[in-house]
Amino acid sequence: MTVDTSIGRVIKARTISDAWYRGINTIWNQGSVITDERDSQILEYMNLMITIDDPYTKQIPEDFSWNRERLDEYSKQLISGDNTQNFEYTYGQRLRNWNDEIDQISYVIDKLTESSSTRRATAVTWVPPIDTKVDEVPCMIIDDFKIRNGKLHLTTLFRSHDFAGAYPANLYGLSGLLRYVAEKSGVSTGKITTISVSAHIYEHDWDKIEDIIKGVY
Repeated sequence: MTVDTSIGRVIKARTISDAWYRGINTIWNQGSVITDERDSQILEYMNLMITIDDPYTKQIPEDFSWNRERLDEYSKQLISGDNTQNFEYTYGQRLRNWNDEIDQISYVIDKLTESSSTRRATAVTWVPPIDTKVDEVPCMIIDDFKIRNGKLHLTTLFRSHDFAGAYPANLYGLSGLLRYVAEKSGVSTGKITTISVSAHIYEHDWDKIEDIIKGVY
């Protein structure tokens, strides 16, 4: 029986930087090359799950291109829901004003405040009446918050995840969102877990990622 090694991996990481390097190493060495629906070649690893113990230490990998100023702006937009650059959508907009009517983050904070054991503190970014009819749709689909043992933990599902270009930025923003919700709910921050259904590296990043992996491993 042939074992498919390009689907299903769990990584326990110390920091965002640790998560990124170990994630790209997994994709690079065990992923499969496919051509996506836009005719882009990607190296893909399916169902990659990473739990980050401390999302607030070593947040920016040395080899990642974004600086802290750009990351702070991204994090701010995720929390506030602002769309100052008039993108077709932003994650923050979907979380704070879902379908132009619901602030899901306020809902999450209310649920956590009402019951520390709630399993209903969940926010989604997918809007079926919109996203079934357009080309640009969210990659981050679900943000789920749970308080356990006095700490708030965040689990996020990505249907599609550009690991080389976006993972550290996504996690930097999510760490800010976790801190915001934790402070509003009166608890400490815990761990962040990402589940990436399609964790991938685009062809245009292959040379860069190969050099990074050679330098680290």
